[in-house]
Amino acid sequence: MNDIKLLGRLTEAPELRKSTSGRDYAWFTVAVPRANNRDEADFIRCVAFDKLAATIVQHCGKGRQVLTHGRLQVSTSMDDDTKRIRYHHTIIVNSIHFLHDPNRSTVAA
Repeated sequence: MNDIKLLGRLTEAPELRKSTSGRDYAWFTVAVPRANNRDEADFIRCVAFDKLAATIVQHCGKGRQVLTHGRLQVSTSMDDDTKRIRYHHTIIVNSIHFLHDPNRSTVAA
């Protein structure tokens, strides 16, 4: 089973783009703190498609805490200089929960 959940913060605001086939998508990176050292984090590349991508772009900015759910996809490419295979890890997001937003004021009236 290929199932992954990430809890972390967006490193930048995602941007909505359109593929050559007309499909909407948004790339974004989630900084996930390490359990054994909160001063370190893993920066994990994610992508969402279609309506989910548009929703993420609408509601997420830099620093927004999110909980993503998806699957890990590994692709390869050949490095032209060294002729070595390079591995690229991406999370294909199929759902997201919007959590703390540091850009929103929490002033109580």
